[in-house]
Amino acid sequence: MTLSEEIKNSNYVIFKSASLKEAMAAITYNRRGCIVVVDDDWTLFGVISDGDLRRAMLRGATEYTPVEKFTNLNPIVINNDDKATLESPDVFLKKHYGLNVIPVVDQNNNLVDVLVKDGFYKNNNSHD
Repeated sequence: MTLSEEIKNSNYVIFKSASLKEAMAAITYNRRGCIVVVDDDWTLFGVISDGDLRRAMLRGATEYTPVEKFTNLNPIVINNDDKATLESPDVFLKKHYGLNVIPVVDQNNNLVDVLVKDGFYKNNNSHD
């Protein structure tokens, strides 16, 4: 499964070279408090939250600092082989109730979808 253009151009995904200001804008727009961070090959790099951005600024980062310097490199993810979770994410979301944006990755850690609190972002109609 490849990542849809809709997700690539969404406010749920940002490149690790993007600035903290760009991340703030995307998080403000997506209204989920978090964004998925990828490298240039769309491999998952991590996630960055609104709180991570605030803590970065308190440590002296500027709005131009790359997000990769403050990204959580060990986020909770869903593997795209986990069909039970993908078909019925409610139990997973209850267990991880504080998460609003969860990357879905393949066996090579490539981003293939994004689960948002209100449902999947709709990659190729793969999840409803």
